[in-house]
Amino acid sequence: MLKGWMFGALTLLLSALFSGAQAQPRLKVGVALSGGGAKGAAHVGVLRVLEQHQIPVDYIAGTSMGAYVATLYSLGYSVDEIEQRLITLDFSQGFSDTIPRQDLSLREKLHRDQYPVELKIGFEQSKLKFAKGALEGQRMASLLRRSIGAVPSVDHFDQLPIPLRTIATDLSDRSEVIIDSGDFVSAMQASMAVPGALAPVERNGRLLVDGGLANNMPVQVVRDMGADVVIAVDIGSPLKAEDQLNSLFDVLDQLSSYLTILSRDQQVALMQPQDVLVVPNIEGVGTTDFELMGQMIPRGETAMAAQVQQLARYALSASAYQQLLAQRQQAHQQLLVQNQVLTAVKLDNQSWVKDEVILEALELPVGSQPSSDAVDAAVARVYAINDFARVDAALQQGEQGQVLTLTTKGKDWGPNMFDLGLRLEDNFDDSINWEIGLALTSNNVGPLDGQWRNTLNLGSNRRLVSEYYQPLDDLRYSFAIASIEFQQREWDAFSSDGAERLAQLEQEKLALRLGVGVNLGNAAQLQLAYNYEDGAFKPELGSEPFDQRQRYWRRGVEILFGYDQLDTALFPSSGSAWQLQALQIHGSSDDQGSDSEDGSANFWVYRGGWLGANQFGPHGIFAKADLVLASKDITSITHFTTAGGFLDLSGFYRDALYGNHKVLTAAGYYFDLGKQTITGEWPLKVGMSLEAGNVWLNRDDIDRDDLIYAGSVFVGAETDLGNLSFGLGYNDRHQTSLYLTFGHAIHQR
Repeated sequence: MLKGWMFGALTLLLSALFSGAQAQPRLKVGVALSGGGAKGAAHVGVLRVLEQHQIPVDYIAGTSMGAYVATLYSLGYSVDEIEQRLITLDFSQGFSDTIPRQDLSLREKLHRDQYPVELKIGFEQSKLKFAKGALEGQRMASLLRRSIGAVPSVDHFDQLPIPLRTIATDLSDRSEVIIDSGDFVSAMQASMAVPGALAPVERNGRLLVDGGLANNMPVQVVRDMGADVVIAVDIGSPLKAEDQLNSLFDVLDQLSSYLTILSRDQQVALMQPQDVLVVPNIEGVGTTDFELMGQMIPRGETAMAAQVQQLARYALSASAYQQLLAQRQQAHQQLLVQNQVLTAVKLDNQSWVKDEVILEALELPVGSQPSSDAVDAAVARVYAINDFARVDAALQQGEQGQVLTLTTKGKDWGPNMFDLGLRLEDNFDDSINWEIGLALTSNNVGPLDGQWRNTLNLGSNRRLVSEYYQPLDDLRYSFAIASIEFQQREWDAFSSDGAERLAQLEQEKLALRLGVGVNLGNAAQLQLAYNYEDGAFKPELGSEPFDQRQRYWRRGVEILFGYDQLDTALFPSSGSAWQLQALQIHGSSDDQGSDSEDGSANFWVYRGGWLGANQFGPHGIFAKADLVLASKDITSITHFTTAGGFLDLSGFYRDALYGNHKVLTAAGYYFDLGKQTITGEWPLKVGMSLEAGNVWLNRDDIDRDDLIYAGSVFVGAETDLGNLSFGLGYNDRHQTSLYLTFGHAIHQR
């Protein structure tokens, strides 16, 4: 009996001990990923090594680029999928808010070509207004949206396959903001908004910027989430040495580094003995070296592999780890395959643009199942209206399907905004032809959503233009337009062969224009207008017949069709542009240009122009054609068309040939050297052109044998400040000329 009692007691004791051992929970592992721009790709290597050693990640938090990697990993994307995004997506594009030229309306395309510098300065009620950052972050948001896919927001980030936190900084008091719910794109972007470069992200009534200013390595955040063991990854840059502080940007970067290093040191001090600090090698890779991110991934692997044995005790068995991965993959799929039918679109319109215009551009009908690419394309269409600082879209899961909330934010510096344009032409043999222009665009004028644009140009071509553009329907399909222009420009008159300058003239004119038209999508426009012009040519230097002041006036109707889908204004790589015009001219001038007894002329001028381009890898080709025909042969200088200049019969001075009729064809080739900068792409191109054409006074003189053949070699680039090119031209009339042009597009002759 005693033996039975002892045996029973021993059994109960062993059972209790075994049950206690079984009930003991495993320690939870959390990962804190720091910010550091392109260096953040190292985080992917760290996570890969943890997976290879079957060490679970139970919680994850990140700052800046760390927030990007942490968010994708928490959603259930694999290490390989995150690596693919980092390598294929062009993160440098995130540091540009420029709307692709093809997406703009034809009216805005032409305006940008002339005034490409958006100053982000405006006024309202006599008060100057400025943008809150160099960039609003529109294209960065697009990049983030494409990264996460069509994943709807959740009530709390603890509901994700791996609980998540992203870190931002409150701009008002530099306090740490821990984001644990809501839209993933804004959560990531708030953590990545570098002050001064990217505008703050408004979230829950607070202006948020880069989390690195408050907490660049969120160790304590992960511990507060429930982690027993914290793996902290530090990719922060050290302070620059004295000999590296060579510019204002170096000094500003140094000041930012002070704050991130201070916050990192504070977090390191909070680490406990069981925690692990991983410091990948960042030598030779800067914050903006996004093209080097592929090199940082193996560096992260190396750094984590050197310390992974310290974490071996937290590893799961092969079967347990596979079960964990399967659970997370199932949760990831549930996020992606929820009812994706779009049941409603909510518009939070914080701009002067009418709701109808925004929803028409969105083109996401209720009942459809939009992919992440479709949502991103819809946002891009709305943003291309070009009246917004930001356009954001957030998907939420409703009872019947997904609800899209579109937020449109008007430009902070509007509705009256300034743009700048620069133009320079120099042939190194004559006075420089230059212009500097300022445009003031006033939006939402009057009760009918009109636009009033005033431009002032100084230099060789002095112009003051006031134009009112009035949409005639809610969707802006039809419009009326009225303008008044005063112009003074310098003009050189050459001999008929273009070889000798006969005079230097100044043209002075006052022009009025009234028209109506329709927009045919964002690429085409048809106008019917009435024009009136009164002016004079005043001789500054010259000989007969240009030695006396010549007055003129003219009026008539105009039919104009324009189409433009070129990707850039100078040396385009894709698209085409057309312009067709029929212009009635009824007028009179002091020179012998009349065709009737009362001294008046009445005739039509027909113009057609085309430019097309394509690119195959680094090789690009373009071709253009211009045709001008007058219904009568008029000898008045006031009605002449011109040729001459770069890519317009190269070798001649600009506008050296003149007459009533013009034929020109040209073709060119360039090689794209593909220069790239943090502010976007400035592709540098070298190439050549072949041209043929001429200008004739009389239609009967038009003859193929009278064509002039010309060509050029050039270097050109499309910069953020305008188009830049340098070329050497030659023609078979033995004319040679160098050209330096800035702010001039080859299709705008």
